[in-house]
Amino acid sequence: MPAGSDPAMQADFVIVGGGSAGCVLANRLSEGGRYSVVLIEAGPGRRPLMARVPLGVGRLWNDPRYGWDFRSAPEPGLDGRRLTLPRGRLLGGSGAVNAMNFVRGAAADFDAWHALGLQGWSAQDMAEAFRAVERVEPALADEARGSAGPMGVTETPVQDALIDDWIAALEAQGHPRLCDYNAALGPGVGRAQFNIARGRRSDPRAAYLDPVLDRRNLTVLSDHLVDSLSISEGRARHVVARHKGGVRRITARCEVILAAGAFGSPHLLQVSGIGPGAVLQAAGIPPIVPMEAVGRNLWEHPRVALDYRRPASYMHRLLRWDRLALRFAQALLLRSGPATWPLAAAHLFLRSAPDRRAPDFQVLLRLFDPSLQPWLMHAPAEDRWGMVVCLVQPESRGHVRALSPDIRRAPEILTGVLSQGSDMARMVAACQGLRRAMRGPGLAGWTKDELTPGPGVQTPEQWEQFVRASGDTIFHPGGTCAMGAVVDQDLSVHGVRGLRVVDASVMPLPVSGNIHAAVLAVAERGSALIRAAAG
Repeated sequence: MPAGSDPAMQADFVIVGGGSAGCVLANRLSEGGRYSVVLIEAGPGRRPLMARVPLGVGRLWNDPRYGWDFRSAPEPGLDGRRLTLPRGRLLGGSGAVNAMNFVRGAAADFDAWHALGLQGWSAQDMAEAFRAVERVEPALADEARGSAGPMGVTETPVQDALIDDWIAALEAQGHPRLCDYNAALGPGVGRAQFNIARGRRSDPRAAYLDPVLDRRNLTVLSDHLVDSLSISEGRARHVVARHKGGVRRITARCEVILAAGAFGSPHLLQVSGIGPGAVLQAAGIPPIVPMEAVGRNLWEHPRVALDYRRPASYMHRLLRWDRLALRFAQALLLRSGPATWPLAAAHLFLRSAPDRRAPDFQVLLRLFDPSLQPWLMHAPAEDRWGMVVCLVQPESRGHVRALSPDIRRAPEILTGVLSQGSDMARMVAACQGLRRAMRGPGLAGWTKDELTPGPGVQTPEQWEQFVRASGDTIFHPGGTCAMGAVVDQDLSVHGVRGLRVVDASVMPLPVSGNIHAAVLAVAERGSALIRAAAG
């Protein structure tokens, strides 16, 4: 339902952020027509053509038209380098431009939340939420999985000898083969799963929002940047949004719900006067509700890539312009062909020590060189395959800090990845172990030419230097409005009535894998809590 021309409007629930969590909230809170809902997104309302086809992720992730231009502060664990921190800025958010990996995380992750005293967030509670999200393909059907949810989930259809050889070699070395790691994630290796359905990206907008846009009680405002929250007498009253040079006030009769992500939600709280006193004072923001934890506890998953030369992959051949155009047409018209395939192929989950409560490393198998570009007359000289080694249970923490009362000025973001010596030691040991594993039987033909880090890296000191120089994040931020510290277990902000946060920022501890599935499940749980409280 489009917005009218009136610069002032009101609804029962006002949701700030049209990303993954926001799309779930808009759908669930507008069900039944009892409550009116306004969903506000800073980015454009149009859905790019590339967002429909899975292969389009290569063109979307860093497209400035659909992303926030975030960069980190100098990272002490990475030789002071500044990292690019892409986040989606369009309806569907980062879930509309990500690599579509669907990983629930380990049951132990959510039981650890429950152990913090957060009732309603155990593995059993979250399993119900995940089932509400999922619509798995028949091959994955199981009582542990959902079959009637909005989000399509499928296993990669890619056939490449490397996949089978890699899985078989790791299985021979003692890593259990996982037929479905999302049924019960534990250490082991298996083919990857993705939010793809019938040849299309099953993103939050397509799954949750587009099917309900005709509801009369749902209004979606795109290209509206929320400037601040209005809080009076201890209650969130309305939000102020910029749109085409003007200002609009949207009043919430029941609640304002922040779903702006691990960077956006704490930033908006701080700009609105809710946050650490020293941060607000330094930024020139009048304090309304001092709260030291807002913007702290930022966790991220650091990654390092190990690469090997290989014969030309299917992607190497596909990227000839005429073939690429033909396959995109096939994907758009027939929902089939290699342009509908995901970019990763298999995942290995492992523990760095037997006493770890959950796998603390995820290794993603990549079949081709991600830097390949379309070509016509001259093919790229070589192709490569690789492993993306991700530390998914880091100890290191960072922060998000407002630098100005103006929301348009990006906050200071420090991921802090690998700043703790224990994280660096685990990453080095994992990389060394994987290199040894790749030299085992079954993979010798694939690993004779190591390109990254190369034979010059041997000692622990050389490995650490390599990690510091090449390490990055895999774009899984969370924790900056953590449950127990910033919000209650019902996701209400401490000390402010009528204000909640529902997104990755509320996750108090990391998830053992890609976080998008968990964000959707948190939003499903949050929607149920909000509806129950509203009566």
